[in-house]
Amino acid sequence: MTETIPDTERRNHTIDYFRELLPLIPSTASTALDVGCGEGFAARALAAHGLAVTAVDPDAPSLDLARSQPSEGITYLEADVMTAALTGRYDVVTALAVLHHLPMEAALERFAALLAPGGTLLVVGLAASDLPRDVGREAAAILAHQMGRLTHREWEQPSPTVWPPPVNYARVREASGRLLPGSRFRRRVKWRYTVTWTKP
Repeated sequence: MTETIPDTERRNHTIDYFRELLPLIPSTASTALDVGCGEGFAARALAAHGLAVTAVDPDAPSLDLARSQPSEGITYLEADVMTAALTGRYDVVTALAVLHHLPMEAALERFAALLAPGGTLLVVGLAASDLPRDVGREAAAILAHQMGRLTHREWEQPSPTVWPPPVNYARVREASGRLLPGSRFRRRVKWRYTVTWTKP
């Protein structure tokens, strides 16, 4: 069961990088889709930005946790985003630690289709390292993680996980660049990457 601590006090690598991306949400945005919402952290953050949020996840226990917390402005759907009847176009689509749960290329195409023209895609993801080539990056990640533990406690999200990720960073970079022209891929220090994109 998830710890009942305020969202503002929750820290983990995915959340920290997501918070960095929040300023990219346009002031004109009014609707958002949160893919793989889990217990609702990102959905609540988007709602706090004044967005009407549709939050989708196939895991019923996670949605029960989400609905037990403040849900104003959020509609939770128990569904697979790849097949859900989502006919609207959203100003913002977010996917936190979820892309590796899905068929990557089809999911990126689905996210793009669900965005309104001019809409913003924000992805924080996990991918596999290529060892031994990435040994230096792994060492840097371990050091940064240990340093972070000196200043804060990591919050463990309670939803189902997939490990190890089935794709590596290079494949995510190639696929996002090809399927989302003009997108920005960034490999982050603490075992994460981000992809941001504005739909033409």
